Amino acid sequence: MEWLEVLFPIALGEAQIRVLPPADARTVSVNFILKTFTLAKRNEFTELSVPGLNGEPLQFVRGRSRTLAAVLSFDGRATNTDVRQPMRGVTELMNVDRHTQAPPVLSFEWRGESLQCVLESAVEEFRAVFPDGRPSRGRMHVVFRESLTLAQLEQEAGRE
Repeated sequence: MEWLEVLFPIALGEAQIRVLPPADARTVSVNFILKTFTLAKRNEFTELSVPGLNGEPLQFVRGRSRTLAAVLSFDGRATNTDVRQPMRGVTELMNVDRHTQAPPVLSFEWRGESLQCVLESAVEEFRAVFPDGRPSRGRMHVVFRESLTLAQLEQEAGRE
């Protein structure tokens, strides 16, 4: 697969993941594969059972939080760096913060856009190693879930 990346280089975007207060403030810079960046929004409906009909009427239950999914790319070949350390910087964003007793609320920022969110999942894969066995390249499949306060959601719904 590496020769394909030589012929057809992967287009990367650079994003910032900021930890929002009251958690310990820090910023993690990441590169992600542009063609994997997806932002999704879902609504939840329930089917109402009415005897004698050929279908079920749908009842809106609630809107679901947006999710942002992407594949982050890590490459330590140019600097002879083990990629586990920068990858750990991302997965640590799932750890419980001592101030809030929950994983921190984040801001995923890319090209002037931002999503207030939490890191819901992260799956690591290593794609190449140095001769000494240290991982030199890796990818991480991440999913961020939008995290808004009740006040923000009510304001968005026009219920101020």
